[in-house]
Amino acid sequence: MKRLLEQRKAGEISLTDEEIYAKIKPKGKRNSRDRRMGVSPSITSLFGGFSECEKLRKEADKAMNEAPEAKKEANSANEQNKILTKKLKDVERENKVTRHFLEKFLNTLGYNLSEFNMDEDFEESNEEYDNEEDKDEEVISENDRRHE
Repeated sequence: MKRLLEQRKAGEISLTDEEIYAKIKPKGKRNSRDRRMGVSPSITSLFGGFSECEKLRKEADKAMNEAPEAKKEANSANEQNKILTKKLKDVERENKVTRHFLEKFLNTLGYNLSEFNMDEDFEESNEEYDNEEDKDEEVISENDRRHE
């Protein structure tokens, strides 16, 4: 039995505990003497005692109780993601309209928008924004660690 369990840990075989037990248990009629003499392992020596099973059952119940809460949180996160995606699309649309208006305005004044090289300014301001966002995330994660 130990050899089979070691082979399973090494990945050589893929038998369940029940299959291993069925493979090594003696065939035919058993009597109480077989167990005392060590011919066949007891169920508790294979799978643990009642208290261990009870612990596993409690962990399984706890996991099943947490699953609906996790699903609710995931649904809430999906809803928030949809809202933020819609807001982002609205901002992009407003940005496009504003850029178009600015282009037309500058054209009437005799300038071209590309002359102002606004992309470099945008990249610099975007880097500043990213740095501020990183600082905010550090503060949030530090607060989470304190709560734990």
